[in-house]
Amino acid sequence: MAVSDGAADRYARQRIIPGWDQSRLARSTAVVVGVGALGNEVAKNLALAGVGRLILCDPDVVSVSNLSRTVLLGAGDVGRPKATVAAGTLSRLVPGLVVEPRVADLASGVGLGELADADVVLSCVDTIRARMRLLGRAALIGGPLVDGGTHPYGGEVRLRLSPDEPCFGCTLSPHERGASDLPWSCFETGSASGAGSGGPQPATIATTALVASWMSILAVHLTFGERPVYRALRIDASAGRTAPVTFERDPDCPYHRPLAEPIEIVPVTARATVGEFLSVLDGADEPLTWEEFPLPRRCSGCGHFDAPADSEKTVTDGRVVPCAHCGGLIRPVLTQRIRAAGADNRLSDLGVAQEEILPVTTQGGEYSCRRLSR
Repeated sequence: MAVSDGAADRYARQRIIPGWDQSRLARSTAVVVGVGALGNEVAKNLALAGVGRLILCDPDVVSVSNLSRTVLLGAGDVGRPKATVAAGTLSRLVPGLVVEPRVADLASGVGLGELADADVVLSCVDTIRARMRLLGRAALIGGPLVDGGTHPYGGEVRLRLSPDEPCFGCTLSPHERGASDLPWSCFETGSASGAGSGGPQPATIATTALVASWMSILAVHLTFGERPVYRALRIDASAGRTAPVTFERDPDCPYHRPLAEPIEIVPVTARATVGEFLSVLDGADEPLTWEEFPLPRRCSGCGHFDAPADSEKTVTDGRVVPCAHCGGLIRPVLTQRIRAAGADNRLSDLGVAQEEILPVTTQGGEYSCRRLSR
């Protein structure tokens, strides 16, 4: 990476820490999912420590309520994408840092291939639904995940190094796990659909920074190839106590099955058209997206099709709209079948992330995986 690694530089005090490897940190990639308060602190810590590449994923924009807990966002940024603003601030703070904002939902913002290649993935999201989705995608690629959450006077930090280990999902009931919407059906790991958790939760910058510090320390240890002895910490600032927590693997928890091996890399990217992608598969292969996307809307009353804004596209935005002919409601048809989309649509139009790993049903009814190129 481009971050300076000279003997006399901004990292001189870190280099004298026993076991510290600044060069390894400079070559590392960290994915931060959620760039609100907790994600801001984690991204800031890792950037200042000298991580070479950061991928910041968040679909939301800056709100006024973010400003008391986010050092990377300012009052003039309200209404702008969090990931873009945070990336710009970090680039100014740390010259040479490679930082990539992804203003998108997790599944369309960071591909499974990118998650697999990252040295560490950090979950800084604020709903059970989002947390379960990231936990599930980390399990698919078998990568390490550091997950953090806060409450007014403390929080928790959880680490899972492989899908074989107990996870946050193991501590939840099936109903609570149903807050996720990752479509697991194609790997027969159980249903995961449902609504997300409630509204904003109380938080302060002090506890946010405390939890973010623990997450950042874990990330550095993982980057150095170390395996911490603990898997979860409970932080209680009121009592002045931080203690490890243990929990058991739930055999019914669906977030423990990795993708089938081997994973074949195909010579197309997420910017390829559906037709170009299908051309590198066998004719009987049935490729799927991880999440449903809408097809053209058709009125059930008169049969009229509602044309997308771009006449070259056959994928709509998923809204329910009134029929221009009869006034009835036209509802979208949702699918995961890539073949159902028009050949001229790009995979990214379907919500496919770059370097995504897509499940494919083969002619014999088996599942295999195809990874998109960078």
